[in-house]
Parts: sequence; C-alpha cells; structure tokens
Amino acid sequence: MNKVKLTVSPAHIVGKTDKRIFGSFIEHIGRAVYGGIYEPEHPTADSSGFRGDVAALIKEMNVPLIRYPGGNFVSGYNWEDGIGPKDKRPRRADLAW
Repeated sequence: MNKVKLTVSPAHIVGKTDKRIFGSFIEHIGRAVYGGIYEPEHPTADSSGFRGDVAALIKEMNVPLIRYPGGNFVSGYNWEDGIGPKDKRPRRADLAW
C-alpha cells in the first residue's frame, strides 16, 4: 500500500480563495425558516418578515453568502411556487422527506 504525505504551509500560497466558498444555506428543517429567520410577528421582524436579531447574528458570524433554498429541500422545489401572493401559492408535499 502506498503512503501519502500532505504538508500544509500558510507561507506557500498557490492562489486566492474566494470567500464565497465559506457560504451557507437555509433549509426548511425544524424552525430554521419559519420561527427562525422568517417570523413576521416577531418584535424585530422587518417589513418583509425577516427577523432582525437573527440577521444581526448571521452578520456577526461574517457569513459571506446564504443560499435559499438549500439542502435537501431544493431537490423538489420549483421557484415559481414561491412567487405571488402568499394565499395564492400552491401547497405541496415534499416527496424527498
């Protein structure tokens, strides 16, 4: 069996790493979206329903990019289902779960 050796040196720079590689995503699991980042009735919610306290914590963590939708939720998500008046949007079962 061959042995492999890996040496990491901060002094040896090959190229610049795009900071977006350290991004994150938000997925409909537990209270991540509803009751988490999106809660229109929360005292810190903005006019779109996003919680200011959660946004401040995310900003403090210096997350460069948040993808939505993300995770397994996106496997069956059709973006057209998420536009228009909320009461007119279709309700669908997530078959992946």
